Amino acid sequence: MEEEGAPALRVIRSSIDALGRGFDATHDTRLLYCKGSRLVGVDDGELSSRDLVMPDGLTVPGVPKDVDCSGESGVGVPETAGPCAFHEMAGYFNKKAQLAGDIPLGSFNSAYSFTGSKRFDAMATKSLGMEGKTIPLYKVQLVRQPLSVVEEVKHAVPHSWEPSSLARFIQNYGTHVITSITIGGKDLIYIKQHPSSSLSVVEIKNYIHDLGHQRFTENEIHTGSGPIRSMNKVWFSLVRFIHIIS
Repeated sequence: MEEEGAPALRVIRSSIDALGRGFDATHDTRLLYCKGSRLVGVDDGELSSRDLVMPDGLTVPGVPKDVDCSGESGVGVPETAGPCAFHEMAGYFNKKAQLAGDIPLGSFNSAYSFTGSKRFDAMATKSLGMEGKTIPLYKVQLVRQPLSVVEEVKHAVPHSWEPSSLARFIQNYGTHVITSITIGGKDLIYIKQHPSSSLSVVEIKNYIHDLGHQRFTENEIHTGSGPIRSMNKVWFSLVRFIHIIS
C-alpha cells in the first residue's frame, strides 16, 4: 500500500526537477511537455542540498539550496473573468502567467478548445468567460539571483532572425524558463459564445454566474469551505466544463 504523502512528494519532486527548464508558451504548458535539461544554472549537488519540512509536516529530501518550497493556504480562491472579447481573455491568461501582450498561450487555446490560429479563433468567437476556483497547496521556486544561462544555450542562440534557426531553437529550448510552480488543484468552467448567439452581455454574465453558483455551491456542501491539505485528494482534481453558446 502506498505511503501517505507519497503522491504529494512525487508531485513536489517533479516540480522541483522542472525548475530552470524551458517550455514553449504557445503550446501545452504542462510539466510533461517542458524541455529536456535546465537552461539556467542550479546548484543541485549533494553537498548543497538539504531536506525541507513543509508546514503540514511533509519532508521533501534533497532540495537544492537554489530552490525554496513553501506551503500555500489550501483554501479555494474564486476566479471569475468575462464575458469579454477573445483578445481580452487571451490577455487575462497572459497576465496570470506574468507575460505581456495578448498572443494566445497554449493553456488558453487548450481551455477553450481553440485551433491555435489567432485570426480564425477570434473570428469564430463572440465572447468568452470563466468561473471557478483554484486551490494552491505548495509553491516551489528558484531563489538564486541573478539567474545565469548555461553555456550550451548561449552558444545555441541564433545570430540572426532567420525563421528556421529560431524555430529550431524554440523546439530545443522553448520560449520561456520555468522559475516557479504553484501546486494544487482547480475547478473551472469555461464559456464560449459563438458569433451567431443573440444573448446580450448581461445575459451571458448571468449565465456564467448561475453555472458557477450551481456547481460550486454544490461542491462546498460536500467538501466544506475550510483548507484542504491532502494532496491525495486534490492533486489533478482538474474538472473543466466547456459550455458553448451558439
